[in-house]
Amino acid sequence: MKHFSLLIAFASLMTSCASLHQRSEILELDDIFQVRPRQTLFTYQNGEVVSKLNTQLTKAGLYERNDTLFAEFIAQSLPPADTDPGTLDQSDSAAVLFVHHNPVLKRIKEESPWFNYQLKSFDVDLFTVPFKFRFPQEGRPGQLNTNPNVGVYVGLRYDRGGYRTLFFRRERRSEIRSLSFGLGSFASIGSALVSSFTTNGVVSDEYEALGLNYGLASIVGYKTFTAGLALGFENLISADNRVWIYHNKPYLGVTIGLNLN
Repeated sequence: MKHFSLLIAFASLMTSCASLHQRSEILELDDIFQVRPRQTLFTYQNGEVVSKLNTQLTKAGLYERNDTLFAEFIAQSLPPADTDPGTLDQSDSAAVLFVHHNPVLKRIKEESPWFNYQLKSFDVDLFTVPFKFRFPQEGRPGQLNTNPNVGVYVGLRYDRGGYRTLFFRRERRSEIRSLSFGLGSFASIGSALVSSFTTNGVVSDEYEALGLNYGLASIVGYKTFTAGLALGFENLISADNRVWIYHNKPYLGVTIGLNLN
């Protein structure tokens, strides 16, 4: 009975899609991910739906259609073919597998287990540092600055993702979660105050100069939004840069950004 219900679900998905390889219809994911071990997927073989256990960290193209997650595994990441039909191996590399959960129909609300995957990638973010704390310099106390600025962050990013199906009153929908961590470098421009305070009395006037920033940042991301901490340095595009007490001195900043890739 269980296999029969899986077969009906898979058949309905097949008839609703002209081709599983029409990538223009992909709604989410659409990338090569690492699939974590000890997770079960399903495929259609010889007229019936069979389960396949992923026994090691593998790589697969993941994509979603009609609230169902599909996977096409890269052969080189799969273990060599063996005689166990219940595990994923290189003989399954040509198969299209899918994640499925058979709900208990008597329950009003039910959630499938999370299907987990991960991705390591190169990251590019557009970001700002709304708060900078400048350490005490030359007898002057530390300062908290909120000058406007904008910059670009580049680095390595590690994403952890999960996919599950939610059932409510026999209706279903998918849910995707994503959390990322990153470490990289940044460059930005912004305004910086030049005054008697910030030059130890050398400059009597007060004005806003253009500052060039660079440094390192560690970020946490959710979907396309990121936030983190930065250790930065700043120089002025101004003749007063050499007397500015924060010239090339470190500061701590809070970053808020938007993932561009």
